[in-house]
Amino acid sequence: MINPLTAGLNLRERQLATLRSYLADPDLHTRAVADPGNYGRPFLNPSGAGFERLKTFHEEVTVDAAPLIDLADDFTAARVLVEEHADGGALAPLYGQLPASLRGIVELVYDDVNRASIRILEPVLYRSFRDTMARAQRISLLPRPDRAQPYIFNSPILPDASRFDLAVPFDAPALDALFAARWSSVDVPELGERLGLAPERLARFAEFFTETEPATPPPVPDGTVRVRFFGHASVLLESAHAAVLLDPLLGYTDDGIDHFTVSDLPRRLDAIVLSHAHCDHVSVETLLQLRRVVDTVVVPGSASGSVLDPSLGQLLTALGFRAVTRLEELESATVGHRLTVTSLPFLGEHADLDIRAKMVPLVEIEGRRFVFATDTTPIEPELYRRLGDLLTGVDALFIGLECVGAPLSWLYGPLMGRMPDRRHNRGRRLNGADAAMAEQLARAIGVRRIFTYAMGFDPWLKHLTGSDYDPASPQKRECDRLEASCARWGARAELLHLRAEHTF
Repeated sequence: MINPLTAGLNLRERQLATLRSYLADPDLHTRAVADPGNYGRPFLNPSGAGFERLKTFHEEVTVDAAPLIDLADDFTAARVLVEEHADGGALAPLYGQLPASLRGIVELVYDDVNRASIRILEPVLYRSFRDTMARAQRISLLPRPDRAQPYIFNSPILPDASRFDLAVPFDAPALDALFAARWSSVDVPELGERLGLAPERLARFAEFFTETEPATPPPVPDGTVRVRFFGHASVLLESAHAAVLLDPLLGYTDDGIDHFTVSDLPRRLDAIVLSHAHCDHVSVETLLQLRRVVDTVVVPGSASGSVLDPSLGQLLTALGFRAVTRLEELESATVGHRLTVTSLPFLGEHADLDIRAKMVPLVEIEGRRFVFATDTTPIEPELYRRLGDLLTGVDALFIGLECVGAPLSWLYGPLMGRMPDRRHNRGRRLNGADAAMAEQLARAIGVRRIFTYAMGFDPWLKHLTGSDYDPASPQKRECDRLEASCARWGARAELLHLRAEHTF
């Protein structure tokens, strides 16, 4: 929803479609939402909003977001134009027939088998729609987590008395001052003024602050690396001299659950590393809170210009990050003096689509080496044999066992120009590895310490992943199988859940 084109397509094909379905038959959605098994499916949870309020909201959105909806409509029209008229001949005559909103934002191209497609010039796209996106962006504060928050892909979060909304663009420097107050004292009236708050709102704003200073995390002994699990795929590697955070998606404070939160982070991060562009690995909510404390964000490179594969670098620039390091496959970046990140190829989990904004980070810190295979599906073992000495001496492997992924349409449906048939859609799933694949990868790289994670088990993430921890789930059973099979050959596998800490 940060990239203007994918925002428009998701809005048209997912959010507004669900909202219109609700308005056409609210009783159907009420019955469906009452069944916990339907959580995450395309049914709207009104969260106390009445029919008329949602009807008004639909009218407001169609007006306020008209430029994005029009952009989505124009992109669909351009796809039809290219499909009908790009017959192998020169494409220059088609530029004059493109919808006005796309002129100067796209390039028409052929691939190596003469199929025409539309390449998006993403920097120009962001530049052209910056004001539209800025007007739509809000920071919504709550005094404590809402455990009943509905699933984010199908139900709108409407303003209410419990929320305090700030109409501040995500790239605004004032947000750094707001989130700095997570760690240090702040002059609340002055901060409110920087955020553009009216004087009558300051008293309510002040209720979100405390006089209690957060505790400082304990130091890491020299010569060791501390590994802290913050939930899902969020792992902090920290030494006495360096700190790097992988795929940050942090839980909330005061939620009654024992886990690490933002207050447990060091006050400075050398790097944040993002493995791929799925929303459970790229959390805008978390990234904005950490923007001021990180030196650089390391991301996989992508210049494909495909609507299916938006650039993480461009997204971060739009979010106000000034230092972004892009890595192509097998490229490395040294951050500071004791931290190196290498981008290894990432296979699978993307429904066989040509997605390039993805990597398996190999992180070296204080002489220790960690591989974060996240949602990788190691479908081609020969790859890891070809990497040879790149993978020697790995201290630990982190890998997700989300072995029952959603079909292609669940994530990419709104972005597709033409969907595969039902059989192929259900067969091309967003699967991660299973126990056998994870063991095969561990043996291939010679690692004897394996951590399983990133399976949506964290209770504070249900509104994002749609998942709950279930000891009888296929994912948990695969974790148990991996632990048993690894023990037989002298390796150790462990599921990371809620809170974990290890020293290397």
